[in-house]
Amino acid sequence: MWFARLDTDHANLRRAAEHAGSDPDGTMLVLRFGVALHAFWMARARPGEELELVVPVLERADAGNDPGLYGIALAHAALAARAVDVAAARQLGERAVEFARQRGDGRALVQGLAALCGAYYFAGEPERGVALGEEAVECSRGLGDDVLLAGSLLGYLLCADLIDPARSKRLFAEAIACAQRSGNLLISAFAHNNAGVHALRVRDFPRARVHFEQAIAAMEATGSAGHHASVNLGWVLRHDGDRHGARARFEQGLRVSRRLGERSGIAYATLGLACIAADLGDPHRAAQLHGAARATQERMGEPWQDPEAAYRRESLDGVRAALGEERFERAYVRGMTLGLDQALDLALGRSR
Repeated sequence: MWFARLDTDHANLRRAAEHAGSDPDGTMLVLRFGVALHAFWMARARPGEELELVVPVLERADAGNDPGLYGIALAHAALAARAVDVAAARQLGERAVEFARQRGDGRALVQGLAALCGAYYFAGEPERGVALGEEAVECSRGLGDDVLLAGSLLGYLLCADLIDPARSKRLFAEAIACAQRSGNLLISAFAHNNAGVHALRVRDFPRARVHFEQAIAAMEATGSAGHHASVNLGWVLRHDGDRHGARARFEQGLRVSRRLGERSGIAYATLGLACIAADLGDPHRAAQLHGAARATQERMGEPWQDPEAAYRRESLDGVRAALGEERFERAYVRGMTLGLDQALDLALGRSR
């Protein structure tokens, strides 16, 4: 497996890329490193590493000397930035789309459109992303690349699933089929995870479980990291009444996210643990965890997405009713003021 070989050489590759980045004449080499390692960074949930290396080089005067390479690197950076800084993801995505349109570069345009569509989703503006995602899908259909089509479908469905969910099941099936034909397990993991989120939204919990378990299996086969499928499976287990199993999934997602510096994963896993604390009759701890989750999410600059937004509202109503307004506010504000390590200790039961 190529990812396993890259794991072995990762430190050397990073040093080589950083050395190239320190050389004023190393611009093209850095961009080649960035494009070549993009899938690896996605698999290992290291978007910050990609951005730290590639984004400064994209600003150099000679970055556009190889327009094809520059356009793809820009689109990849926009996709990576979604997990770190939504505003930066929008800015990079807009640049990627504009540059690809000017050059008539179909592949770069598809990837830029899909990345920008996703950025609008995470910014809480799915209605602005739908047309971009639809264009990405239409463009990719004529290019004969299953991985590109699957990626464009997944970018489009982030927004379209909120606006026109009736079409989602069929389109997710198409994305999964594309991933299977290509043999790309990383794309397959993303497709199954996102299809599972759609199933959660329409309350088809058995189908959601199947998709999340398949996503986890694909991730394990590639040695991929990330919180998404584990945390999402936690919501299924919670619905099924397996609160201890759900807590284990949320805790696993939290540990992985903390190790990788994934703030979004920290926020959503902490939210899951807040809901479980409330379910298990500990409203004071639940209120603190809800506060910690909100503070982390606000630092991301993202709104809560459904179905988690609905789970959060329902849990908060129950915790507020159990504690009373004054006690709830004290605990909630206390959670919001915790440092990251303190919040992690509280979430994992190491303090109260």
